[in-house]
Amino acid sequence: MPTHLIYIGDEKMMIVRRGELSRLFKPRVPNGSELNKIQSSKDAIRELVKPVLKYAIFSHRWLREGEPTLQDIHHGRECGKDGFQKLSKFCEKARELGYQLAWSDTCCIDKTNNTELDEAIRAMFKWYRNADICIVHLADSLDSQQMKNDVWFTRGWTLQELLASLSIKFFRKDWKPLCHTDLPNDKHNVQLMKEISTITSISVQDLQNFSPGPTQIRKKMKWASKRMTTRVEDAAYSLIGIFDVSMPIAYGEGEWAFHRLMEVIIQRCDEWDMFAWAGPSSSHSAAIPRSPRCYCPFDASRFPEERKDEQNREVHGDNKFMLTRQGLQIKLAVVNGELQRQHDRTFRFIVPAKFTTASFAPVAVQASRLIDKYREFALGIINYERGQHRDKEAGVLYPQKDYLCFLLGRTAEGKELQKVNTSNVLTVRTTFAGWGSFEPLVVLWL
Repeated sequence: MPTHLIYIGDEKMMIVRRGELSRLFKPRVPNGSELNKIQSSKDAIRELVKPVLKYAIFSHRWLREGEPTLQDIHHGRECGKDGFQKLSKFCEKARELGYQLAWSDTCCIDKTNNTELDEAIRAMFKWYRNADICIVHLADSLDSQQMKNDVWFTRGWTLQELLASLSIKFFRKDWKPLCHTDLPNDKHNVQLMKEISTITSISVQDLQNFSPGPTQIRKKMKWASKRMTTRVEDAAYSLIGIFDVSMPIAYGEGEWAFHRLMEVIIQRCDEWDMFAWAGPSSSHSAAIPRSPRCYCPFDASRFPEERKDEQNREVHGDNKFMLTRQGLQIKLAVVNGELQRQHDRTFRFIVPAKFTTASFAPVAVQASRLIDKYREFALGIINYERGQHRDKEAGVLYPQKDYLCFLLGRTAEGKELQKVNTSNVLTVRTTFAGWGSFEPLVVLWL
């Protein structure tokens, strides 16, 4: 349960603490059929507590100013008219739907208490998941046709609220229901879910039955890449529940928050496609993107098909990469080549025949002027197939396939290859014929 809730059992709004709920809602003696279902404390909570303490939760776009705080509601202080009116309409709709408890992120978190704020951010996904209904206010829409331009679909925190809520009800700008159906849960409205899927690029299956966890990293980051947050740190904090990870909250740390999030994810995930990003890297590691916006679209249609080995592990890429004090430790199939400057200020990476027995198509590279500090270049192929060649580990590449890769560079004075930031996700296509090619694997620290 959230730390604070709004009691709306009568016409007034009253902030109540989690520990005060037993005073408002007296426990009752279970009947015989309920007793038969109760075999544990979890059963008791499900059968006796949750139906009584069910609550409606609010999802909305914050105003620039004037949102009522916990202290405003608790002490009856006047606050911004628009913010208070929005909260009152939410409570009114929750009451009409039969709820006596409600929760809003504006006034149900004591933001002056760092411990409570930390708990709220880390538990937010669960609070939305456990809510009986999520009431969404689309402040820019009067019908479903206008949804695609509603700011609610561009905010970072509302992504979590959309995915976490199992039951949801959308209301228009004028607080009338968005859909004129008898369905109590708009997630069961297939047509509406298809429209929201088009807007968000999230599948209907994920919209209706999203499961959090440190998997499918790139897909989830692509969802977040289209979202904005007012505070830099919230680009990371709003994803904690989606990836089901835990990390301390520290407003003021700036972009370091997203770096820490990626560190936690890398420790729990072995998916190579999380490295399919482009743009600025973290100031602390070239292998970690600076923000979700780095997860831009690219064509992966000619990648080798996913395949599992006898241990049910994906056969492509290094599945034992890890973060160390020297950086990301990862095995790559390194292919040396030359970087040629083009007339349009882009570059082309080519692999001359003298460098490898395999042949590759040229790779278009978009990079900044900082690339001039490097004297030697190579491609680090990420999603090779793990194999053995002459009793040594090798990366297997197949003909006429595309492979994800990093651009690697070595400075005049440097001994180690470094990851070079590029503005586009790099893929290289094999052009040879025959069965395949074995490429040596190199352990790098990026």
